[in-house]
Amino acid sequence: MNREVKLMARFRAAIISDVHYGPDIRDKLGSKAPRLMNAFIKATKNYAPDMIIDLGDRISAQNEDDDLKHLKSYCDHFNEVATPYHGVIGNHDDKNMTRELHAFFAGIPAQSYSIDEGGYHLVFWSPTRFVSPEIGIHIDQESIDWLRDDIAATDKPVLVFSHVPLDNLEEEGHRDVDKYFFWTQGDEVRRVLEDSGKVIMSMAGHRHRDRHREINGIHHITINSMVDTWKQHYRVPRGTYAFLEVTDDRILIQVKGKTPRVYDLKPKDTAPAPKI
Repeated sequence: MNREVKLMARFRAAIISDVHYGPDIRDKLGSKAPRLMNAFIKATKNYAPDMIIDLGDRISAQNEDDDLKHLKSYCDHFNEVATPYHGVIGNHDDKNMTRELHAFFAGIPAQSYSIDEGGYHLVFWSPTRFVSPEIGIHIDQESIDWLRDDIAATDKPVLVFSHVPLDNLEEEGHRDVDKYFFWTQGDEVRRVLEDSGKVIMSMAGHRHRDRHREINGIHHITINSMVDTWKQHYRVPRGTYAFLEVTDDRILIQVKGKTPRVYDLKPKDTAPAPKI
């Protein structure tokens, strides 16, 4: 008797962000990163994801020599696991070295790229940016056009990963500094995602917050820094990382560390069905 077996699309990833490998700088306890990364690699082996996704700021920008030294030590941790590694470039990563040099040692493309995995289209968006105190973090138009064209070319549901969050919504009491935490053209970028009808989630770091916002049917997730201070008096790092699982009808994000939480979300119904 012949039976038709329907395979369920599923994508799983282990997520890290803002590890700032190196010395302690203010609330970023980079000296604790080696121990925390060892714990993350061990947990990743047990979780057995399809890939590791790094949301950027692997280092704290000091100078090129120290940044390269810390970047190489950071990347050595991934030699302990066979899981494929993908990611984006953060604002600290290419401050003192070229984007191409950082990407070479990190083992990722220097520019934005995309892949298909588990029935989904994954976009790793590292736009060309300009940062200034007057305007904040500005994206060049070519990077926005690339994002629009890349999403238009797929027939799969889309997950977008970037360093800087796309929601552009800041908590009361922090609006005076929000230009440093979001893209100046965040509204335009979100319109690109929304108009496509394909994007079900964006995920970013940078803000050193754990947060979920749903805007026009798209889930926007921010993951905290692994080394951000949890308790100021004792100088304890949060140790944050996350496990992501996406299926036809569910987006499950398990945030680990000192401030664990779970986001159990539903993809919007109008998105394309996963194709495996």
